[in-house]
Amino acid sequence: MNSYLRSITDFEIILALSFIMLLIGMYGLCTKRSAIKIIMALEILVAAPNLAFIAFGFTQSTTVDPQTQTFVIISLSVGAAVIGLALAFIRNLWKHFGTTNVDAYTTLKG
Repeated sequence: MNSYLRSITDFEIILALSFIMLLIGMYGLCTKRSAIKIIMALEILVAAPNLAFIAFGFTQSTTVDPQTQTFVIISLSVGAAVIGLALAFIRNLWKHFGTTNVDAYTTLKG
């Protein structure tokens, strides 16, 4: 058993953490009813592939590949813009309906 634990690399640990983050994000997305909690789950879901990209960037050398850094920076930028728009949308829904519970948003007529 000890020889197996010694053979686990940092790459495998980071990929396992990325997979765990992916599962946590999917669980939050499927089970939560508050729109804010759903957005938080989406953020965790978006961060998981970024962590995997960084892990794959480290496999070739001890420094991160510049192409990997570019993918992650673009992904974080687009993710931040999407989350900002989603929060603005939820703020307007809260002003209209008075709640952040997604079950209350059944009629979206202007």
